[in-house]
Amino acid sequence: MKKHILEGFGDLGVVREYRDVKITSKRQLTIPKAFFDYLGMEDTVHAVLLDDGILIKPAIKKSVQEADVEAILQKVINEGYSGDELADEFSRRVKEYNRVLKGRINEFLNDITSDEVSDEREGDDFNGLDMFFDQEDAENFEASGEEK
Repeated sequence: MKKHILEGFGDLGVVREYRDVKITSKRQLTIPKAFFDYLGMEDTVHAVLLDDGILIKPAIKKSVQEADVEAILQKVINEGYSGDELADEFSRRVKEYNRVLKGRINEFLNDITSDEVSDEREGDDFNGLDMFFDQEDAENFEASGEEK
């Protein structure tokens, strides 16, 4: 490996692989598939400009819950809480969020495991795909002679 290339990056931990990567005339480069797969990269990276190079790291997508908790914190801050009051109010709201979330998850699990049909849906032939079709699509599909 060309050691001088890695100078200035500080402690990189374990260097797993090294490759030279060509840059096109449009200043684009292709990340080797092995790197892409190893890091579990998706559609976004963070590029950090250093004094003597560019560090590219995969963007880690936040879960919906992480984004919600950050939104709760931002709202508490925007409402003027600070110090211990901020910590207490944030903690209270996150606990309430988790309580509501757990209740919704339990409702969902009960709904999908229940053999009961609610009065609203009784007699309705719902196959799980109906939400993707409007009535006209369904009629056209049936008229074409294809089975549901």
